[in-house]
Amino acid sequence: MKDPKDIKKTIGSIGEFGFIEKIRQSLKTKDKSILSGIGDDAAIFKPTSGHELVFTTDMLVEGRHFDWKFITPWQLGAKTMAVNISDCAAMGAKPTVAVVSLGIPKNYPVANLETFYDGMKSMGESFGAHIVGGDTVGSDQFVVNVALIGEVESGKALRRSGAKAGDAIFVTGTLGDSGAGLHALKHPSENNPDAAATLVKRHLNPTPRFTVGRALSTKRLATAAIDISDGLSSEVHHLCDESKLGAEIHEEALPISPSLKAYCASHGLDPLEFILSGGEDYELLFTVPLTHISQVLQKVPGETGTPLKSIGRMVPAVKGIVLITRKGERLPLKAKGFDHFSKK
Repeated sequence: MKDPKDIKKTIGSIGEFGFIEKIRQSLKTKDKSILSGIGDDAAIFKPTSGHELVFTTDMLVEGRHFDWKFITPWQLGAKTMAVNISDCAAMGAKPTVAVVSLGIPKNYPVANLETFYDGMKSMGESFGAHIVGGDTVGSDQFVVNVALIGEVESGKALRRSGAKAGDAIFVTGTLGDSGAGLHALKHPSENNPDAAATLVKRHLNPTPRFTVGRALSTKRLATAAIDISDGLSSEVHHLCDESKLGAEIHEEALPISPSLKAYCASHGLDPLEFILSGGEDYELLFTVPLTHISQVLQKVPGETGTPLKSIGRMVPAVKGIVLITRKGERLPLKAKGFDHFSKK
């Protein structure tokens, strides 16, 4: 239980080392693979024999990636960890240990920081990841960076570069919900509040597709994979670039949720824009050889509880990356997802 006295304390009043001691106690774990956590110059953990390590990191900056008007400290903590676990999921890896670096305004409440860590811890431990260290610095705005290490059986990691011409392209879940949720937060309206609430939840509380990634890698069912963080159109381009191929995406096959349909209909918006470039869905985009399609459709949804949809196929690079519309038109599919250095 948090100390009631912390309600009025700020990070500036207790200092860096006072704060570190507080979170050190809350992040203790009995996981035997962690030989040394917070307290030494660096953490020590023992990797599992017969596994390879994967390493990922993501940074979120106040005002650029989140706004305190729309998200709670607990939600931000959970989301920060979730986006890193999603990267592990795309590789078919199990998350293990994480270090967290924070830039914190000196007047930021200690109680909010503890709640933020509670969110990270809850999300991380639900997938087997433990926070074992990090760093804190003073900052004019809140900045968080998580570096996460995962493990995958030797030779079974999913990569972006393994797709082959003719492979079917699949996605998990539905697309565009998170982008529409952000739109709903920024444009409050009384139109269709139930749909808006569902979409907002998808934006603030993403769920990494960990079980799908593990099933695809351990059973060797997929040839390539990537998580959908910057929008479907961008991720298709990333996968094609690494595999040196083109792609055909069928508009009529793109999975759309009832909530996104209803929200867009009531606000005069095009759901395709959110699906292709909304970003932050954290679903998986992956490729499957034709010989494995029936196995994927028969086993993966039942074992993971996650729906899958085939949305197209990989083609030779000379055919380009195209969207085949409902009318049968072949249009260039441009990468229109989130860009950290765009002028928008």
